[in-house]
Amino acid sequence: MNKKFVWVILILLIALSNVKALEDGVTIPLVADRSADGGGDEGVLLGARIIVTNGTGHVFVDTNPYTQVDLQGSARLAAMVASDVMGIDERTYDFYYIIDISSPIIGGPSAGGALTVATIAAMNNWTLKPDVVMTGMINPDESIGPVGGIPYKLEAAAAKNATLFLIPQGQSTVTVRKTTGSTNGTFIISQVKDETVDVVELGKKLNVTVKEVGTIEDAVLAFTGNEIKKPEYNGTIITPGYLGLLEPLATKLNKESSDMYNGTAALVPQDDKFLKQAKDIRSQADGMYDNKKYYAATSLYFNSMVNMRTAQWNYGYGKAGDKEQYLNDLSGKVEKQISSSETDLENFKMYGVTDAGAVGAAESRITTARARLDDAKKLNGSKDMIPPLALANERARTAQWWLTLASPSGKIIPESILKDRAGWYLSQAQSIDTYMQALMSESAAHPDITTISSEDIDHAQKEMMQGYYAGAIFDALQATVKSSTIIGLLGEVDATKKAEQSASAAEAAINEARRSGIEPTLAVSAYEYADTMTEPVDKINQYTYAKMVAKTSLVLDSHAVSTNQTPIKPALTPFMEETPLPAQTANATAQRTKAPAFEAIAAIIVIFIARRLNKG
Repeated sequence: MNKKFVWVILILLIALSNVKALEDGVTIPLVADRSADGGGDEGVLLGARIIVTNGTGHVFVDTNPYTQVDLQGSARLAAMVASDVMGIDERTYDFYYIIDISSPIIGGPSAGGALTVATIAAMNNWTLKPDVVMTGMINPDESIGPVGGIPYKLEAAAAKNATLFLIPQGQSTVTVRKTTGSTNGTFIISQVKDETVDVVELGKKLNVTVKEVGTIEDAVLAFTGNEIKKPEYNGTIITPGYLGLLEPLATKLNKESSDMYNGTAALVPQDDKFLKQAKDIRSQADGMYDNKKYYAATSLYFNSMVNMRTAQWNYGYGKAGDKEQYLNDLSGKVEKQISSSETDLENFKMYGVTDAGAVGAAESRITTARARLDDAKKLNGSKDMIPPLALANERARTAQWWLTLASPSGKIIPESILKDRAGWYLSQAQSIDTYMQALMSESAAHPDITTISSEDIDHAQKEMMQGYYAGAIFDALQATVKSSTIIGLLGEVDATKKAEQSASAAEAAINEARRSGIEPTLAVSAYEYADTMTEPVDKINQYTYAKMVAKTSLVLDSHAVSTNQTPIKPALTPFMEETPLPAQTANATAQRTKAPAFEAIAAIIVIFIARRLNKG
């Protein structure tokens, strides 16, 4: 048979198999609410078909007519969470969400839970029970979030013969706002009042069982009868190997920050606010160090050094005759430190990226340092330049710290893989951020909250342009985590319980990485740091970041190739390597002035004696 003809047949077969795949998929009812003709709200049932095929991580949302961004965001989040639940790499699939909007609906993320259930079912070729309907948003931590309009949605589900109606945990009793009208002569008077509804009792009247679900696993079980089991982990996250890696750095910072404090305290007034803050932070750091919380200790030592550097430079500024020149000198010093860290990074990456976590952390910190230096320069010679300059200087040095913590595995991750992943994670972060802002604008959140992840996205974009692809990956993950945490805390949520759940998820991910031969130092450090925090929201952020970093390390490692090259670890810049303060400069200048004068006098004496001897 002709080889060309065989190839044509094969291509046609592949095309036909893809067509068949597109014809498959899972159909699920979505319930929403809309504005009724007579005022108030009413429920409406929509149809959705979800298809999952082999691909490259694209999410396609087709709605007729076009819907608000929160439904688009729900679909993207559904693909992400479903992949996470099933432990697969989202980048290896394409997701299609085809939703028929029969009439204009009120914007809201209530379809997210159902879309996620359908996505998981499509991945596994599971059949959905036809008489189950669900409302509830999907949170990035796999929990089901609160929604509105539940009584109206229940009524719509009952009208379509549903026998089981799934709602978010804690919403069996809800408050709805009802509008009533009365006529007084030629005037129509509308009244709005809140009414409490027992949804379970309402369901009984409608012959529908109402059941609360807290996680996507609960919802999948109700829809398919299949139980998703996750391995439990009862081991130790903070292992001797991790402690052995972090302890030398923490010990070095302990001593050098102490020396720096003593030097600063001998120079600046004791009531200096930055010196006082440095002393308090050092005390906290020493406590963490004694308790072997080495990453938390290094973070606090860093903060104390920023304060000490600020105190020193403020003092120098006050003594300087030419204050503008003094600030220029400081800017030059910071630029030199950043350049030194950049050189160390390039030397470390000379043979390729072996530890993406350490390299990403270093690239992120260099990017932050440059951003703070740029912030300082915008202040046009003001004393206000000093705090951001001090922060930029110390932040640049932390890039060197992370490179010394790298744990090369004997494999490198190709730059093409890093670049591809960085672009994809950045796109995901931007989508989740847009979704979060849409949800928060509906809830009239404080404007500072809706911009919380913007700087991380901005840094990831800069890193993409500079070729810092590992840094772009982990800054994009950081942005995703911050947006996800906000989404997950919408409504009345037990933040402490969520923190505990986040810790368990992080432990499982870190353990999975270790079982694969990876020591995810960046993930473990975030986990350790979360343990030292008191606010549940901060804990959730750090635990979730730890989980995502560990999972990302697994994905990147799957593309790594063997190497026999060993990266060059940098030498740490000494803490006390200071730009001389004006008082010190004056003394040094005086000493230099005295020395030439003494040498000149000595030379004259020698010449005089020589001449006398010659005459004699």
